Amino acid sequence: MFCTVPGKSKFIVALWNKYKDRLPGFLWGLIVFIVAFRPMEDFDTFWQLQSGKFILESGQFLYRDTFSITPDAFRLEHCWLSDIIFYLSYLAGGYELLSLLKTVLVTLCAILLYRCNLRRGGDPNFVIPILCLCLAATIGSWVERPQLWTFLFSIIYLYILHKGREQASKAWYGLIPLMLVWASLHAGCIFGFVLIGFFFVAEIIQLILGKTTTKKAVTLAGVGFATFGVAFINPYGSIIPLHILAHLNLTKLSSGQQVIMEWLPPAPEQLVLFYAVFVLWGVAILLKGKRNDPAEVIFFLAFLYMGTSQVRHTVFVPLLAGFYLPASVQDLVRRFLPAQKPGVYFQTLSRFILVATLTLLLSQNVTRSSWGWGLDSINYPIAATQFIIQNRLPPTIYNFYDWGGYLMWKLFPDYQVFVDGRNTSAETLEASNRIDNSWDGWLEDFKRYNINTVISRTCYYDSGGPVPLVESLAKDPGWVLVYSDNIAVVFVRKDEAFRGILDTFAIPSARVYETMYAEAQRLLEDDPKRKRVHLALGRSSLKTGRYDEALSSYSRYLKENPDDSESLMLVNFLAPKQ
Repeated sequence: MFCTVPGKSKFIVALWNKYKDRLPGFLWGLIVFIVAFRPMEDFDTFWQLQSGKFILESGQFLYRDTFSITPDAFRLEHCWLSDIIFYLSYLAGGYELLSLLKTVLVTLCAILLYRCNLRRGGDPNFVIPILCLCLAATIGSWVERPQLWTFLFSIIYLYILHKGREQASKAWYGLIPLMLVWASLHAGCIFGFVLIGFFFVAEIIQLILGKTTTKKAVTLAGVGFATFGVAFINPYGSIIPLHILAHLNLTKLSSGQQVIMEWLPPAPEQLVLFYAVFVLWGVAILLKGKRNDPAEVIFFLAFLYMGTSQVRHTVFVPLLAGFYLPASVQDLVRRFLPAQKPGVYFQTLSRFILVATLTLLLSQNVTRSSWGWGLDSINYPIAATQFIIQNRLPPTIYNFYDWGGYLMWKLFPDYQVFVDGRNTSAETLEASNRIDNSWDGWLEDFKRYNINTVISRTCYYDSGGPVPLVESLAKDPGWVLVYSDNIAVVFVRKDEAFRGILDTFAIPSARVYETMYAEAQRLLEDDPKRKRVHLALGRSSLKTGRYDEALSSYSRYLKENPDDSESLMLVNFLAPKQ
């Protein structure tokens, strides 16, 4: 028989009664933290680290493309404050603290959205499942980049805008100092102007309907102008806000931007969760009819346009939809169902959806083995970079676009990269695209830029297809393979001046296909939907004598691309060898 201590029981009950309402929010924050707790895997973080290091060590701000072979090209380091924060985080705790900073910022966004919905009368049983959908649509953007500041500040802006309307307009004055910080953290600060502008339009509609006052509308207009004005208070003066405003047109891309995936319109498969969020939101708005808040309708239309215009926005605006969507869905449920049903049926259903969604989110980390912190080393040419440093391979280096940030972080000032994620030279971006694809003129590009060393991956990260450049170099007698592993290959130009390096490190050029095979296998495991990964597997398997695998890979690729002549020919050739 167990005996109980009444005093302790009462204490536990009292503690439970005091904090039980906070438990859903705590669990929500904990789950998002766990899901976001992933090692670094983004390619651009490293040029931000190098920029922060340069600013702190030199005491100078960046005005030129200092780290690349085009040092005279204009460079606007609009995220200079974020660069410094990232670099100081690295100094204090290495890649582990930097990845933890990402996790904390994402979790803050999730908690703020949850709290905002509760302040608007939201029930956790409705709020959390809908927020799960919104955050799941943005999970691809949870990386160590300055955009996270824009995610956080945008939510804060929406909260302050509504607080100023519902309580006292003096709350809007808080937008001004926030912009002073935001403008130095990320170019996405322009979104703050957009939010104020659209909300002002909504306030004018409210004024016409007699639901607000002229004084409030004038106050918001004044705050908007002041907010725009403080954006000029930064080391670059008027350059940052005016340069950002010049890029407001989402439909017109420069020739350089056209080869950068995140500037392009999203593919259909990238829109599944986005459309799930916005279809649900659109239905909620239609059913509410005249009861809609004009601000919510305007933001719905604006966010929908943004999300279908560029990939970089497709994984951003569903997060902001989370500010409105949970409360809108809850409002509809309470309106169209008898009072007793939401209290029993929908609470049970919502909890089931909540558990299922959170389990799915958690499984994304478990199945991909991506849970943890620090650096996901499989994504970066760590050993190949050390090989270049230790053996002082000859400049100029040509590098694959994805790795430009990591290489400038590790190689500057001894080497300058050819291209990277913050490149502003349309000329080098176009040359890089031509070189990677071995299009006409790529050898002339090598001569023009005096390329003596090449470091490259063997498969495109996005599509999984083979990189033509490495195959062209493997066949070219003017180039020698000097290093390969499961991630990268390194070539050096055949020249008498480099004889010592070539005699010491030359390896058979066919080794590039072992690298391609390993990389293609890894990319396929990471995402089986990569469209050209089976072509890379087929080609590398064939070149390395894995004929059964070559037949299988070419057959799968041919099934999805029946007009591909290479796959058709090789399937017919390999089939009898089974």
